[in-house]
Amino acid sequence: MVMRRHILTAMDLAVLEHEMMRLPAKDRAILADALLGSLDDEAVRGVEAEWALEADRRLAAYRRGEIAAIDGATVMSELRGRCVP
Repeated sequence: MVMRRHILTAMDLAVLEHEMMRLPAKDRAILADALLGSLDDEAVRGVEAEWALEADRRLAAYRRGEIAAIDGATVMSELRGRCVP
């Protein structure tokens, strides 16, 4: 079996990203889950490890008083505001 690799240019990726960002949030979440699920186990473990490190860094910064806690509803509201033109 011959494996074909798809080669996307930076322009192709930018157009693809732009179109995906126009999807409703629920559809983007489904797409993101599908894309993450398509990664091999090693890649997924790497992403999860990086997020764990970031979470540890944020918790340490919070405990040192460098950052404030923000409730989930406020965070989600701010994120939605960034996604809607």
